[in-house]
Amino acid sequence: MKRGSSGFTLLELIAVVAILSMLATLAIPHFEKVRSRAQSIVCTNNLRQIGIGVLAYVGENDNLFPIIEPNPNSPVYLPEDEATPLYVELEPYGVTQQVLTCPSDIKGPNYFAQRTTVIDGKSYGTSYQWRPIIDDENAISPKIYGGRRGAGVRIVKPSRVTLCTDFVGVHSGRMNRLYADGHVSKPY
Repeated sequence: MKRGSSGFTLLELIAVVAILSMLATLAIPHFEKVRSRAQSIVCTNNLRQIGIGVLAYVGENDNLFPIIEPNPNSPVYLPEDEATPLYVELEPYGVTQQVLTCPSDIKGPNYFAQRTTVIDGKSYGTSYQWRPIIDDENAISPKIYGGRRGAGVRIVKPSRVTLCTDFVGVHSGRMNRLYADGHVSKPY
């Protein structure tokens, strides 16, 4: 009498489970890298949206960049300088609270709530820091004011001036950057 085998033996089943667990162990770091890259892409798109808002602001305000307070909890400007937080200045141009939140920052130890301020009872936070180097400058030819003796004022190309970055290097120790001409550089 011939006996038919219709199932797995215990040894075959253990071998298959061991192989699958080894493959899963090898694949997990790859999935983390892919997730990190996806979060960086969302951050890049957020900065592009901020750039579109800035360029719309510039178009409506005599071709001048807005005066934005880089961190309301640690002010650079005096109250009479009329500097406003990033979200307040660019909200009319489609920049929302979601756009101001980097997905890598929201998960990390440098959570953007540390950079939250309250205006009229409403809390606002941001993962991005405005660089005040060209506040209220002409968008076509922004000026960099030299700190060295004899450096004076230097007119630079907008494509070389950083407007906005991540507050901290949440993308594998690096930061995405928005430039004055609207393009964004990625850390990878």
